[in-house]
Amino acid sequence: MNKSHKTVLSLVTLMKKINVKAFILISVLVVSSSDLFAQTRIRFARGTTSASVSGTLYGGETRTYVLGARRGQYLSANVSSRNGCVTFQNGETSASYTTISGNNHLYVGNGCGRTTSFTLTVSISSQ
Repeated sequence: MNKSHKTVLSLVTLMKKINVKAFILISVLVVSSSDLFAQTRIRFARGTTSASVSGTLYGGETRTYVLGARRGQYLSANVSSRNGCVTFQNGETSASYTTISGNNHLYVGNGCGRTTSFTLTVSISSQ
């Protein structure tokens, strides 16, 4: 085998290794980004103005909750966990604000290093 054949074979082998590594990297990014954009929709039962959802978060994990509302409604929310690890973005266990028209978001996160169960209760009313 001459020198040019060896060079071509070396390049082919290198390309295969790069493609495998690129595939693995892309797969990891896709799987991890799907968690980043995961959202859970909260729906109110007909005729009610509040809803509760329960879940579990790993240490350091966050979750986004989405609920539809009309502009100018008053939203209040509370999150509780046995060890106090699960809070809203501001580090508090309660949040309230005037809604926008359409989707409104609540972000909860587990600030502890261990898996924690929690309950989120959301109420909405006209102002």
